[in-house]
Amino acid sequence: MEQAVILEKVKEALRYNKMAYDAVRKGFRRGMSEKDVKALITSACGNIFFTGDFVGGARSGEVEGEATDYILREGDTLILDLQFQYEGVWTDTTRTFFIGMPDEEVREVYDMVCRAKKAGEAVLKEGVRACEVYDAVRTAFSPYEGMFPHHAGHLFGTEPMMQPQLLPDKDGVLKTGDLVTLEPGLYPEGRFGIRVEDNYVITQSGCCNLFDYSIELKDFVL
Repeated sequence: MEQAVILEKVKEALRYNKMAYDAVRKGFRRGMSEKDVKALITSACGNIFFTGDFVGGARSGEVEGEATDYILREGDTLILDLQFQYEGVWTDTTRTFFIGMPDEEVREVYDMVCRAKKAGEAVLKEGVRACEVYDAVRTAFSPYEGMFPHHAGHLFGTEPMMQPQLLPDKDGVLKTGDLVTLEPGLYPEGRFGIRVEDNYVITQSGCCNLFDYSIELKDFVL
């Protein structure tokens, strides 16, 4: 499949990611479980296949996991990392939701994750090495050293995860037309977790964010 065709399909597919997050923002009610949240998304998006992480409360500090019967409670964070498959291409975005207004520490961590994403965006361009993007994101997390246990993103397209991943030991060079995610996350002491992820295409002058969806904290308080 030509890269230009893949890009257009990804743009179309990202509509489902928006539909999914909109469904949670509008349909969430107190007393719902992780499985109930996944059901909201399934109902909103129809028959299109999706997978991902649905982890709330202390489980969000474990980074990833399938939806369970855990009942979401006041003060919980809820990570929804959603990968949709559409006409042979994949998307991969993450938003973190908050059950009630988060406390000062959680707000501080969320702001830091968003700043780390911007730091990654600043270096995401043609000719940059995967490890350089990782370093830009990790450096933004210096006050929380050791609490960023995974890659800073990866290529995607005809597969949900493609190489190179944005890791400190990866020297693969990004090129114009590559589709790549940025997904910084922090997981303080396993008590809670926060991750934000967008999808980009590499251009000659930098990158273009393909997922035009809010990351403002206030938009994800349920």
